[in-house]
Amino acid sequence: MKRAAITVAAAVLFPLLVPAAASADVMEVKLKLPVKPKLQITGDEKIAVAPFIIASNGEKKADRAAKVDVQTEFNRYLRKQLTKSTKLRLVDVPKTKLPGNDIRSLEAARDYWKDLGAQTGADYIVSGIVDFDINDKSGYKTEEYTSPADGRAFYRQVLVESTGFVFDIDLAVFNADTGEMVLEENFRDFKEFDQRNYDEILGLFENLRSLESQLVGIFVAQETSATRYVFAN
Repeated sequence: MKRAAITVAAAVLFPLLVPAAASADVMEVKLKLPVKPKLQITGDEKIAVAPFIIASNGEKKADRAAKVDVQTEFNRYLRKQLTKSTKLRLVDVPKTKLPGNDIRSLEAARDYWKDLGAQTGADYIVSGIVDFDINDKSGYKTEEYTSPADGRAFYRQVLVESTGFVFDIDLAVFNADTGEMVLEENFRDFKEFDQRNYDEILGLFENLRSLESQLVGIFVAQETSATRYVFAN
């Protein structure tokens, strides 16, 4: 009799527990989370954007990427974004020759950055290495084709053309008082378009737009989106 009573009690209790668990709602919540800037500054310092080393990777002069003045375009773009998105004060840099052709040479040239800081009155100086590459491709691929006449499937060769753009930057920030390199960040973006000989300037700015928040995020706080799940009864 006792065993039967326990079995009956369990059978009554179980249906009561299932609706209780099922009634717990799960809510998806989208949060905006702050991301601290990579460079520890107050936000109103004087910044000088110096020239960048333009990586050639052995490109021929006839290469389409060589037609783009990456130095001028990137310098102008970076200055524009810093002016628009920060309270930093940009100062002009006189014509100057960088003290090397790689990031380690720049890092070692502390006296150079101190001298440039004294000339410009900057608190920090931005420089680094930029590489911009274009790859036009064409070839054939096999695709399935269904005949509208009898519905039979065939395979045919189709010409496919595309243009790939790669923008790679190794960005360095130097303390203008000490000449020390206080930050180094690498950014890379690849874009491909289904068109051969896609305009090189448009391709460059597609790369830069993708990197914009990362570049600005060195100097000022950014926001990132995150999903959280909340259980509510």
